[in-house]
Amino acid sequence: HRWGAHAMVITVWLHMYRVFLTGSYKPPREFNWVIGVLLLVLTLLLSFTGYLLPWDQLAIWAITVGSNMARATPFLGLEGPGFQLLNTSGYELITNASDAKFLLLGGRFVGEATLNRFYILHCVAIPVVVSGLIAIHFWRVRKDGGISQPL
Repeated sequence: HRWGAHAMVITVWLHMYRVFLTGSYKPPREFNWVIGVLLLVLTLLLSFTGYLLPWDQLAIWAITVGSNMARATPFLGLEGPGFQLLNTSGYELITNASDAKFLLLGGRFVGEATLNRFYILHCVAIPVVVSGLIAIHFWRVRKDGGISQPL
């Protein structure tokens, strides 16, 4: 499963690279390019959520580092740039219990809530969204006249 996940990430990156080199993101295919970028992000998110599921030390520490990076995300994390702009009116929109790290982990630390959250995301939520976007992606390719010709 791990090798398949790595192959999927590499394949999606190579596909995006080919689309970029052939100019297939240009009109009338720009909407399909946006769908493709969303699929790339979701593929990386699938890989990230699947990394915790073996529940070993490597996975726990990798998710700890990844969630700390989310905490430093602009406008989403408590330690990221721009969060002060959202907390100016006396009402705190981002707190210790509402930043990106807390939402990812389901608490302050990696634990059982994190495992449940990542399992549901990895096995149900993200695959449903990916399946829908792939259907739209293929429909748009067909509607736009198939695969574009090389430059």
